[in-house]
Amino acid sequence: MSLRYAVPMEIEYAVLADYAELVAGKLYLMGGGWDTSNVSEVPAGVRCAVAVGVRIAWEDIGTHFPLLVIVEDDDGQEFVRVAAEMVASHAPHLPPGSSQLSQLAANLPLTLPRAGGYRVHITVGEGEVMRERSLPFRVALRPVQA
Repeated sequence: MSLRYAVPMEIEYAVLADYAELVAGKLYLMGGGWDTSNVSEVPAGVRCAVAVGVRIAWEDIGTHFPLLVIVEDDDGQEFVRVAAEMVASHAPHLPPGSSQLSQLAANLPLTLPRAGGYRVHITVGEGEVMRERSLPFRVALRPVQA
């Protein structure tokens, strides 16, 4: 019986937050899981962090997978681009065949010019093992109070 279990590289989670941080393998979020940012005026500075977890198969541990995070509007105009690599190392306490989680937390410098639709597009890997995820969000003007 083989100890290798076929678990392909997958994006296990991707979430928007006001702030994200990884400490000792744990993800800490503040203001996570939003899809609308209410602002008083535009252009607007938007607190935007992206947290991504990629599940890497046993046979791919040690492989470097390119990761690309792009923030764009509904028309495809790009505002932020972050390139990184995802990799996992064999942890000595895990049994052979276990997949592992590689994580990224990126706090993005984001100034958006207008209210409307945007998305964070995440790409991990390339070729046949490329995986993608899009996180749509909106910037909305707060109603003016009389």
